[in-house]
Amino acid sequence: MKSSIRSALSASLLLLLGWTAAASAAPDNDGELVTKTVRFGDLDLSTAVGAQALYGRITGAARDVCRGSASYRSMHACRATAVENAVRGVASPLLSSVHRSTVDAVEEVVRR
Repeated sequence: MKSSIRSALSASLLLLLGWTAAASAAPDNDGELVTKTVRFGDLDLSTAVGAQALYGRITGAARDVCRGSASYRSMHACRATAVENAVRGVASPLLSSVHRSTVDAVEEVVRR
């Protein structure tokens, strides 16, 4: 059961990142939109370590997917949207907490 849930979540995460890339990222040289698969069947999302590891994978995939954006502002918006949608799609309370704490820390630095 746990394995099938993780497989479904993995597929959902792939679709979310692909959809986000389609909405935000620049096409590659062939005009195709860039997508990235994020696998996390090996992680235990009920632990902080597992949630943080997945968050790292998601942010890395978002960097790769959004790399071709035309400007820094569009690249940043693409990454933020890709990460937000992927985190929401996984629906893990710990993963959401890791994401919120990261976003809150960045916003605090910006306010200073």
